[in-house]
Amino acid sequence: MLKQHETSRLDSLNLIVSENRMTERAMRPLGSDIAQRYAADFYHGTAAAQEITEYATNLAREVFDARYANLSPISGNMSLLAVVFALSEVNDHVGRIPPFFPGGGYPLDYAVFDRQPLPLPFSDKNWQVDLDAAVSLLEKVQPPLVVLGSSIVTYPMPVREISEVVHAYGGLVAYDGSHSLGLIAGGQYQDPLREGADLLLGSTHKTFPGPQGGVILTNNEEIHKRVEVLSNFRPLNGPTLICNPHLARIASTGMVLEETDWRHYAKRVVENARAIAASLQEEGIPLRGVTAENFPELTYCHQVLPDIPLEDARRLRDRLGRHGINVDGFLRLGVSEITRLGFTVEECVELGGLIAALLANENEVPRGVDQRIQELIETHREVVL
Repeated sequence: MLKQHETSRLDSLNLIVSENRMTERAMRPLGSDIAQRYAADFYHGTAAAQEITEYATNLAREVFDARYANLSPISGNMSLLAVVFALSEVNDHVGRIPPFFPGGGYPLDYAVFDRQPLPLPFSDKNWQVDLDAAVSLLEKVQPPLVVLGSSIVTYPMPVREISEVVHAYGGLVAYDGSHSLGLIAGGQYQDPLREGADLLLGSTHKTFPGPQGGVILTNNEEIHKRVEVLSNFRPLNGPTLICNPHLARIASTGMVLEETDWRHYAKRVVENARAIAASLQEEGIPLRGVTAENFPELTYCHQVLPDIPLEDARRLRDRLGRHGINVDGFLRLGVSEITRLGFTVEECVELGGLIAALLANENEVPRGVDQRIQELIETHREVVL
């Protein structure tokens, strides 16, 4: 079954926006002895594990230019839960980008955790927060916590404008950078902590090309300590979400932090996404949000969003899958993994044309498409970036 998995994934072009490819070096800790160990100083023999955690944490602080970093959360979801539990109370409103369509925010069910979700108004046409309406809503309700960030995304969020409003009444802003974390590390997309967000959180396996896991970053010591109580296990120190932070994951994350040329990688990701977007548009495939004001480019991150009805998206996903191209059920296209494998802008323009040909000709296979897709797979098997 593992062999079948590797065949289906490694013998294809993976454009799934939530995934990436790791280097063999960064994968090694995941199969080493540290994968089954604890780091608590209660146990003798944990000095090296503690040193690894400290080293990786300091690297995260350096890469993201943050005073405090927390690598204990084992997923982006746990990072978000730790922030929500630490910075809001039962029955509080929590501002959020609405999930799915329109909005694309992360679909955490706040009501299950006794918080009231407050969806910020979002424009389907522009695929962006309706800023005037959102400001009016926030000033009226004044939620103690607002979570910005999206899973279905092409444009930066209005972090500065929202933060000014929320801070004026004493609230806090968390930026969920799960999808854009690697681009933020490389100085692309946007810089939430400099734009006013109190925290930056996210998962470490999307544009950040590491193992599945989470991270929470902030420049505020008080906020860091409040969140840490819930996300770092300390006996008799109250409730916690993480008992074992998975040391192998932390070691692997540290390797990714130190080995990645963040600026070059992030720049290439955005260039490749724009190349595919332009190619699709030229071939007549509609895209979401292309009429957005103040955003002249078709995308600002790793994602390209064809404007395809949801009832058709899964059928077309399977159509692409039969020809060696993996996408998700929303038909989002992500270029992080193929960028790591060395795809150029010219190859992404060509790939956009191949995708457009398959989407526009469901009842036949355009000549030469399968052969060219296979050639692209064969010539891009190793991580080079």
